[in-house]
Amino acid sequence: MPSVPFDITQTLFWKILLRVVRFVMVSCSVISTACIIYSLTLRYIFQKNFYGSDEVILMFAFWLYFMGAVHGSYENSHIKADLLNVYIKNLRVKDVMGLIAQFLTIVVNAILLFWAWDYFLWGLNKMPLSTGLKIPLVIPQSAIF
Repeated sequence: MPSVPFDITQTLFWKILLRVVRFVMVSCSVISTACIIYSLTLRYIFQKNFYGSDEVILMFAFWLYFMGAVHGSYENSHIKADLLNVYIKNLRVKDVMGLIAQFLTIVVNAILLFWAWDYFLWGLNKMPLSTGLKIPLVIPQSAIF
């Protein structure tokens, strides 16, 4: 009986995580767009100002941007500047280069994860606020972590 390799993307946890990421992306897109439309309607039709709209939009845009990066990484659809595949013809060398690239990706991600966690803790400790609406900046910045 042939053994089937374990595929983490088929687990219940992964499927729920993917749905959460997609839900956050769609929600943030809709809310950001609605805030922009609301702000434009107030400004150009009713000659009013939606004070602090940039702060509200920033909060959702941060989450949208970083969840989009997560989803692009999941789909492996992000932009790559991979010129080695053009010049290297030997499959074994390509595989070794791919392994090195994956290892370096893990190392860089570990460093960035450490920095993001440190930044998140700093935000919780200092609790900086936005200038207009006094929104805790740790809310949009937590998307980085």
